[in-house]
Amino acid sequence: MDYLAFVRKEKRLLSFAVSFTFFSSFGQTFFISLFVPFYLVAFELSNASFGSLYSAATLTGAMILPYLGQWIDRISLSKYSLAVSAGLFFAAVLMSISWHISIFFISLILVRLTGQGLSSHTAQATMARVYGTERGKALSVSALGYPLGEAVLPSIITAMLVVFHWRTIWGIIAGVIALIFIPVVWTLIRTYEKRETHTAPKVKRSAKEDYKVILKDRRTLFIIPAILIPPFWATGLFLYQIAAADELGWSASLIATAFISFAIMRILFGIISGPLIDRFTACKLFPFYLIPILLGLLSAVYFSTNWSAFVYLGMIGVTMGLGSTIKSALLAEMYGSERIGTVQSLFTTFMVLSTASSPILVGTMLDSTFTMHDILYLAIVTTVVSVLLSFRVITSKPVDISKPIE
Repeated sequence: MDYLAFVRKEKRLLSFAVSFTFFSSFGQTFFISLFVPFYLVAFELSNASFGSLYSAATLTGAMILPYLGQWIDRISLSKYSLAVSAGLFFAAVLMSISWHISIFFISLILVRLTGQGLSSHTAQATMARVYGTERGKALSVSALGYPLGEAVLPSIITAMLVVFHWRTIWGIIAGVIALIFIPVVWTLIRTYEKRETHTAPKVKRSAKEDYKVILKDRRTLFIIPAILIPPFWATGLFLYQIAAADELGWSASLIATAFISFAIMRILFGIISGPLIDRFTACKLFPFYLIPILLGLLSAVYFSTNWSAFVYLGMIGVTMGLGSTIKSALLAEMYGSERIGTVQSLFTTFMVLSTASSPILVGTMLDSTFTMHDILYLAIVTTVVSVLLSFRVITSKPVDISKPIE
């Protein structure tokens, strides 16, 4: 009942955040992958060359993200959110008219940066800053836009690709952003700012100085592995899921069906994590959120039955659901909410870099003498080490990053 009362009370700002997480889908890998066969034909690319181009675009966007992400701490939220949504609109327009591979590459950078990067960043940073004791619930509600986009958009786009040219579809996407997304976001945030008499954050020191202070904090080294491990291994293992299924005794149809458990558990524990954070704090929960993925990896290695596929993907879904809220709340608790945009953009860059390198590492290992069991053992070891390191944050105290850390 408290959860529902909170949603009713804060429906405008929560709707603002859910809008951004949902529309971030246009820059997510699952969405872009729907167009890959058409990109290969249009630009005369092989799968390998497109993969290299996509990785380069992702890494380029990741390098730009810290600079653009920190501005959410320095200007009003209405101006920042309008700039991000306008950037996503421009990226969709450029994608629809990309007549040369160089223009296509730029549009890939922009759609990844404004979609996956800045749209997600805007929602999470806003929830982490605005809400204190109810931060967990706010983050868990805002994260619902991710699975909602994953559930709705693929079937819609697949049906549209039967009728329309892929460039036309990107033009339609640009129209939806201009006519629906931007007006809705603008209306919601302007109403909120008038109610709260919101002013731009007063951050005087440069983001570069803040980054130096964060990286000098010893605790940062203890939380980075636990933050990066789940998306790193999920990206690499999911990309080569057919190879994993063959070696682990599962059929391709079984692993596809088991993804239902991943989606359900991710949504369920994304919602559950909110009240848990508000009650116990993210610092206390953080070391334990990797336990489910560890159990899932162990079940895949030691059990070859059909049910182990559901446990494997379901437990990964639990960790991904918990992590979608716990990680953002943890950064706010550790470094304060005033500069959450600066802090979060730095860690998001680390995450993007790790997920971009994961397919390369896993693919190289599979092409050499490593088996999928070897890769899973490596995933288990790195997860255990990350869990042990992350226990350091339980005793941590909030740090004001406006002051140097000795």
